[in-house]
Amino acid sequence: MKFTLATLLLLIGISWSAIAQETDHDNRGPASTTLLIIRHAEKPADKTNGGPGLTPAGEARAKSYADYFRNFRVDGAPVRIDTLIATADTPNSARPRLTIEPLSRAIGLKIQQPFGDDDVKGLARWLANGPPNRTVLIAWHHERIPKLLAELGADPNMLIPGGTWPPRTYDWVIVLRYDADGRLSLSKRIIEPEKFVRQ
Repeated sequence: MKFTLATLLLLIGISWSAIAQETDHDNRGPASTTLLIIRHAEKPADKTNGGPGLTPAGEARAKSYADYFRNFRVDGAPVRIDTLIATADTPNSARPRLTIEPLSRAIGLKIQQPFGDDDVKGLARWLANGPPNRTVLIAWHHERIPKLLAELGADPNMLIPGGTWPPRTYDWVIVLRYDADGRLSLSKRIIEPEKFVRQ
């Protein structure tokens, strides 16, 4: 079967358009939704003998989050969290869940843990396919957050200096906001006020 040059160009154009639409769709985020992404609170220095929990400083931070996120604001506007997500527990770490457990009790929301630490792609797709008009707080492990940001359509290098979350940094909140079409409309890093984490 012979094709004219015009036919071939038309077919290539249609194929490219389909690929572009599919790629654009894959990069869409959760419609009309705000995501707040945090690292779990302080962990033991010795991963081997420290257990899966938080240090006393981490427990204090987790407790302070109950007030901090109930009164959270972005650019002066109050934000009401309606979904809590944490990495699935493992024998080595339950820290993401433990970090938002006091907040969970305070606002009466169950913590969802549908994905393991490495499955940030699965989490991003799950969020994109979920209902719109949400405010979701996500507690994760810091090593995976840059990749999670990329999967959510954000630029880790713009939000995190050097694109790598520092191992001793616990006081950042990444804010991602999406419009009605699931396009990223706001991305910023907030440093938590010291008074909330040193009570």
